[in-house]
Amino acid sequence: MNMHKYYTQLIGFKIEDFRFETDEYSLEPFPVFTVSKGGETLDLTLSMDSEGNGGGFAFIETAPQEKAVKNA
Repeated sequence: MNMHKYYTQLIGFKIEDFRFETDEYSLEPFPVFTVSKGGETLDLTLSMDSEGNGGGFAFIETAPQEKAVKNA
């Protein structure tokens, strides 16, 4: 799978909501962000692995100035 193509499809989406979801199989709750762009709405779920065995962690960091300006 082309991971660059996979992740860049999210560019331009806006986070609209956030929640945790659990099920009987997951080890940890899943952080879920609802995002939208135009008329499209997606759920972005963070998982610990590609099999969905439990919720994952996102590193939220201040972007270096040169990256922030490039992406603005």
